[in-house]
Amino acid sequence: MIAELVERLSAGFQFLDWMVLIMAAIVAALVMTRWSQITAAALIAYAIDLAIRFAGLVMATENVPLNYAMSLALARLDEHGLAATLRPFLYFAAIAAIFWVKRRYGGR
Repeated sequence: MIAELVERLSAGFQFLDWMVLIMAAIVAALVMTRWSQITAAALIAYAIDLAIRFAGLVMATENVPLNYAMSLALARLDEHGLAATLRPFLYFAAIAAIFWVKRRYGGR
């Protein structure tokens, strides 16, 4: 049961997804100055991730009318529901971990 859950989660993430998640978390954690900003940082990073993935999916459909391409991109964003649901929490956890390391070991 746990192996199936891990397999379903890993199917929803590709290499580019992990790279965007890591890079956005690093930038958000470096910009943050207080712990109270973590929610906004995670939401902004998640919104940027969604915009990049949506734009990539729309641009991948060549010679297709725009309304069909947009509906196709929205359908592809929903393909892996469990991974899509987990994504904001991964951003929150990654930003919190990087910000904690920054506060703990960063020099002032």
